[in-house]
Amino acid sequence: MLFRAFGFFLFPFLIALWGFSDVPDVTLVSRESAELIASDVLAQPKQPVLLSARLVKTRFFMQTGLGGEPVEFLVDGRSIGQAMTGGDGWARKEFVPKKKGVLEFTVRLAHGKRVKAQSYTAMIGSADRTRPIVLVELAATMMHVEKPKFGPFDLSAFGQTHGSLPNPMPGASDALTDVSKRAALLYLFVGSASQSPDVHEWLAEHAFPSGPVFMLRPGTRALVSKVEGWREEGWTNIKAGISSNVDAIEEYVDQELQAVMVLDEDDEEDIPEGATMVSAWKDIATLKALKFK
Repeated sequence: MLFRAFGFFLFPFLIALWGFSDVPDVTLVSRESAELIASDVLAQPKQPVLLSARLVKTRFFMQTGLGGEPVEFLVDGRSIGQAMTGGDGWARKEFVPKKKGVLEFTVRLAHGKRVKAQSYTAMIGSADRTRPIVLVELAATMMHVEKPKFGPFDLSAFGQTHGSLPNPMPGASDALTDVSKRAALLYLFVGSASQSPDVHEWLAEHAFPSGPVFMLRPGTRALVSKVEGWREEGWTNIKAGISSNVDAIEEYVDQELQAVMVLDEDDEEDIPEGATMVSAWKDIATLKALKFK
């Protein structure tokens, strides 16, 4: 009789232990790692702008959006609210800048239960539509680095840390600081959105004027699409583009922009008609082409 009573209490315990019970499992499950990515935006004071962030999981070198997670948006450290990610992983929040200048906005998971992700900081470039805009391709501000090769193999990435960028060209930060007093700067960089924090850190480290960074895919059509998109949004005061790439300079000329090409004296390139060539960044500060009314 005693054995039956003991078995009566023992049996449910064994069932739960074997996993056949409806008793909740309180074992803590580690959350999957995901990535939050946000893009810099161009805005104007006292007008709404849509801030966007995407929560993604990378599997087999492909990014998949994760839905159903709350994302909190902060501007200059102050929360402006939360938004839930959709099935594509995107979360969006409207914001109205009160002033001109460059603002930081940060996105972070509010209380993700399934996944964990580090916060991500991007920039809001707030400027009047009447202010002249200069597009600056960051490759033109960086020292040319000869890529080491062994026969047909490119060894440029060997021994370099992820996200490392070349040193800036002499005089580039000073010249752009001078230009920024008369125009808004929009930086362009060929790369992926995940590189944006590295680029912002590089700009700050080398005393470049702050500004939003817009990522481009390789190919000049991406540049044209970006310019056309801004113009359709009402940013019709894009005045100039600075680059060291002949194809990009030709696109600036075709878009009827003041095109400035930065080349070393030893470089042998055909300068597109209608473009201005300089061999040193210090010369850009004195160019009449970039003196705006």
